[in-house]
Amino acid sequence: MWPTLIAIGPIAIHSFGLMLFLGLFFGGFMFWQKGREEGVAEDSLMDGWLISGLVSLLAARAWMVLAHWPEFNSWYRILFLTKFPGLAYEGAFFGFWLGMIIWILKKKWAFWPMLEAAVFSQLIVEVFGWLGQFLAVGNWKLPWQIIGAIGLVGLYRLLKFFEKKYRGFSKPGFLVAIYLLGLGLLQLALRSKWLGAFLIISGLLLLLERTGRLNRPKVKTEKIKVMKVKSSRKKLGFDFK
Repeated sequence: MWPTLIAIGPIAIHSFGLMLFLGLFFGGFMFWQKGREEGVAEDSLMDGWLISGLVSLLAARAWMVLAHWPEFNSWYRILFLTKFPGLAYEGAFFGFWLGMIIWILKKKWAFWPMLEAAVFSQLIVEVFGWLGQFLAVGNWKLPWQIIGAIGLVGLYRLLKFFEKKYRGFSKPGFLVAIYLLGLGLLQLALRSKWLGAFLIISGLLLLLERTGRLNRPKVKTEKIKVMKVKSSRKKLGFDFK
């Protein structure tokens, strides 16, 4: 479509890179905003966001290299990302959440509230990422990236709707479960069947656990023996019959 937006001599601005930068910027702002609401220090929030982004980038590159090893059979091809581009979505996804979870545990933040804050931020990044992919390689005949981006916006709006309502019927982490379910359905329909199935199963299990329907304690019922009590009325000179 429009892989290169502006090119001045050797300097070029690529559409995917620009959209990814915008997604990281606005997603980082959302994470900073929600993290402050939880009382987390600002510098620690930004450190966590940047480190998670770096882990995501490294994992995305490593996944791409391993999946297409014949094309990346030297350190030169692996390291020079601009000349030999390629990032795997699966690696980026798992890398980000691995980095974010480790950082949350390391800083001893409130686990589920901060993970939910990261969900909103990551959705923003993914919307811009899918739009960037459309600009880079998409076509108007089958704009599945546009459909995916619209679906992600709808998922974001759904999470915002549930954000202030779910606490009455679920534990923190409910929004993470809905995120996994929604993203899994989009992946299953548009992109990766195995990743979509994995996310849907993970989301369902988490939803059951967070709503208290998984491992619910069984109530033991004891049989109550009904004893027949014979009448012990005293005979007062005559028998009652």
